[in-house]
Amino acid sequence: MLHGHGKRSRQVLGPEEPGGTPRQEEVQVRRYRCQACGATCTVAPWEVWTRRLYSLAAVAWALALWAVVGLGLAAVRGCVSPWVHVGATSARRWRTPLAWVEAVEERRLLLRVRPWPAGWAARRAAAHVASAVAGHAPPSAPSPPLAVQAFRGAVHAA
Repeated sequence: MLHGHGKRSRQVLGPEEPGGTPRQEEVQVRRYRCQACGATCTVAPWEVWTRRLYSLAAVAWALALWAVVGLGLAAVRGCVSPWVHVGATSARRWRTPLAWVEAVEERRLLLRVRPWPAGWAARRAAAHVASAVAGHAPPSAPSPPLAVQAFRGAVHAA
């Protein structure tokens, strides 16, 4: 009973490949309306997650760079965000990865990632998320670093 109801644009941020230049891309999301109840829904590409500006691959890449590689949050932002101008308070600390870890914990993002023990620090939890997502990466030889595997595994972990 779904009927095509137009399209809308969504922004997606992040690099196309691990280590690539971050980009801001606009994607078309198809809208549908239920003829029975009038509710609408959208269908988007895999990398577009509800209420998230960054692609899932960019989220996994950022968490791995922060928690596994050990980069600071400002450096991680430079790897995944195409925006070079940030506010004064954001220049010192990027809080978005902390929100992503919280969203995974609350089962609003990367639903296949198993919960971690209560009380873990955000960085340790982010390492857990990155490792779990990396486990979904297709096999390759030689095995790439865990951060690259997390980027590639995000496609299959959604």
